[in-house]
Amino acid sequence: MTNPVKPRRSIPDLFSRDQNLSIPEHHWIFWVLGLLGAGYILLTLNGYGNHDDIYRMMSTWRILLSEQRYEPSRFQGYLVPEMIIGLSSHLGDFYLSNLVSATLAIASLGIFYWLLIHLTSPLLAALAAAAVGTNPYWIIAATTSTDYIYPVFFFLLGLLLLVNQRFRIAGIVFALAVSSRLTYGPMVAIALGFYLPHLQKTIELRKQFFQGILLFVFSCFALYLPVFISSGMNFSFLNYADDAAGGKLADIARFLYKNIYLWGFPTFLVLTAFFIQGRRFYWNRICQTPFQQGSPSRLIFHAVLWALIYNQLLFFKLPHQYQYLIPVLFCVAFLITQLPDFRKQALCFSLVAALHLVHGVVNFDVLETYQLPGNNNTIHSDGAVVKPGIREGILLRDYRWRSQYQRRMIDDFNQEWQHFGRSLTNPR
Repeated sequence: MTNPVKPRRSIPDLFSRDQNLSIPEHHWIFWVLGLLGAGYILLTLNGYGNHDDIYRMMSTWRILLSEQRYEPSRFQGYLVPEMIIGLSSHLGDFYLSNLVSATLAIASLGIFYWLLIHLTSPLLAALAAAAVGTNPYWIIAATTSTDYIYPVFFFLLGLLLLVNQRFRIAGIVFALAVSSRLTYGPMVAIALGFYLPHLQKTIELRKQFFQGILLFVFSCFALYLPVFISSGMNFSFLNYADDAAGGKLADIARFLYKNIYLWGFPTFLVLTAFFIQGRRFYWNRICQTPFQQGSPSRLIFHAVLWALIYNQLLFFKLPHQYQYLIPVLFCVAFLITQLPDFRKQALCFSLVAALHLVHGVVNFDVLETYQLPGNNNTIHSDGAVVKPGIREGILLRDYRWRSQYQRRMIDDFNQEWQHFGRSLTNPR
C-alpha cells in the first residue's frame, strides 16, 4: 500500500525529500527498465526504421559534410536530432543511431519515475513507467532513428533540473527540447509559468530563475538561427505540412481514431472505465484553485492537465503521426497516479502495460485499410473502410514493412549519395 505524502508548502519542498534508490522498495524500476531495455536493444537491430523523416535528417548531415551548408530536413529543422542522428549514423550506422534512441528512451522513463516517486509510491511510479514504455508507438520511436524521443528526453530532463532549482541549466536543456521539436515550446512555457508561484522567496533564486528564462530564449534563438538563415532570413520555416485529404471531417475522424488506437481499443476501454469511476475526484481536482498556497500537488495536476489539453488541441489541428501524441502517454499516466485508490491504480497500470504488449502483436481494429501495389505507402485516411476485425499488431506490422518501405528508402538514399559517404546498411 502507498503511504500518504505529507503536504508540502512548495514544489521545491515537495521534490527536496531524499530518495535513496538503493533501498528495496525501488527495485521495481530496475526490473522495468532492465526488461524494457533488453527488448529495445533487440528491436534496434532491425534497421533505421520505416519513417521517411529519418532519411531526410541523414541527408541534412550529408549535405553539411559535403557542401558545408545547413539544409533543414523539414520546415522547422529539428537541429539537435538532425546532428545527433547524422553523426551517430556516420560513426556507427543504424546500430549506434538506434542505440542512442533506446538510451534516451530508457533515460526518459527513469526521469519520469524519479519525478513520480515524489508524488506517489515507488511501485505505482514503476508501473506508470512500464505503462508508457510498453506502448507500441513509443517502442517504435525508442528503437528506430526517428526524432520523437529527443524532445521527450530533454523536456523531462529540464523538468528534473527545474524542480531541483537548477534554473540556468534547465533553461538550456529546455531549449534543446524545443530545438528537437518546436511544439514543445508551449509545454516549457506551461512548466515555467506554473512553477513561478512556488519560487522560493529569495532574491538569489529568483534571479537565477529569470536568468534561466533568458538562457532558454537566447538558446532557442541560437539553435533556430541556422534554419532561419537557410529559409532566406525569414520565418517561412514556421510553416508545417498540412494533410488536407478529406477535409475537416476527415481530420475529426483521424483525431478520434488515433486517440483511441494510440492505446489500442481494449486499453482505451480500460482507461475510459478508470476515469469514469474516478470522475468525482478528477472533477473536484479540476475545480480546485491550483495557485493556493501550500498546494504544490494541485498546481502540478493543473500543469499536466493544461499540457494534455494543449497536445490534444495541437493534434486536432494536425492529426497525422501517432507519435505526436507521445506527451499524452505521460500526462495520462500521471493522472492515473493521482487517484487515491492504490488497488485501482495498480490494476489499471498493469492492464494497460499488458494490453499494450498485446496491441503490439494483435490489433482489434474497426477499420480496414488498403495498400497500393508496389512501394507506395499505406493510406489510412483515403483507403479506410469500417470493417471490425482482428489484424496484425503495430509492432508486427512495423517489422513486416521493414522489408518494403525501409528497403526502398535506404536504396533511394544510397543511390542519391553513392558518390559521397558510405552506403547505409539494411538488415532486412
